[in-house]
Amino acid sequence: MKNKKLYPWIVVGLLWVVALLNYMDRQMLSTMKSAMMVDIVELESAANFGRLMAVFLWIYGFMSPVAGMVADRVNRKWLIVGSLFVWSFVTLMMGYCTDFNQIYYLRALMGVSEALYIPAGLSLITDYHQEKTRSLAVGIHMTGLYVGQALGGFGATVASAYTWETTFHWFGIIGIAYSVVLIIFLHDKKDHVEQAVKLENYPKENPISGAFKGIRDVIHEHRFLDHSSLFRHAELTGLGDKELAPYPIR
Repeated sequence: MKNKKLYPWIVVGLLWVVALLNYMDRQMLSTMKSAMMVDIVELESAANFGRLMAVFLWIYGFMSPVAGMVADRVNRKWLIVGSLFVWSFVTLMMGYCTDFNQIYYLRALMGVSEALYIPAGLSLITDYHQEKTRSLAVGIHMTGLYVGQALGGFGATVASAYTWETTFHWFGIIGIAYSVVLIIFLHDKKDHVEQAVKLENYPKENPISGAFKGIRDVIHEHRFLDHSSLFRHAELTGLGDKELAPYPIR
């Protein structure tokens, strides 16, 4: 199955669902604030709610380069499966929260686990697709992120029909179940796995010096800096819209 021409597109389809869950689970908290603050009064404070949003984004931002280095060195299938399982378990556990601190720490853990997915997922897709289909494959995968963000907005609708606890429980269970699907059907590229094994056999490099070496190499790649600057400004512009969209302008 892995060697058929169809399998690269199966990989895109499998990871499209992961991308959807990635953005949907992080967005649900924003849309269910009104329902949650009935039981957790600390959420009535805009400052406290801002802390929940900020801890996720700060940790996600700091973890993203680390996640890229990890994805280059391990089996990406298991990194993706583990990432999905952890953030889905966090989503499930958020339905059992009874105070602000519990949500805060779970939100921080979600930032770590969700950050591990994107570098591994995109890397896997670009390995399976050559120049003729690579951009299309990445583009299709990216639609999953935004469909997930849109579906996350329905968290409030589900919470109003049932409860916010039930909403977190079921979306968490869906993600955990889907991680089992990935275990069965998702496979890493053989050459990447072989390269990871070779790295294991090399003399161990100090992880801190290795990280600084990687940063130095990136800094000297001017084309990367130009492209990253472009996307960084675009993301900063859109971030306010994405995070403020659930709140009315007063």
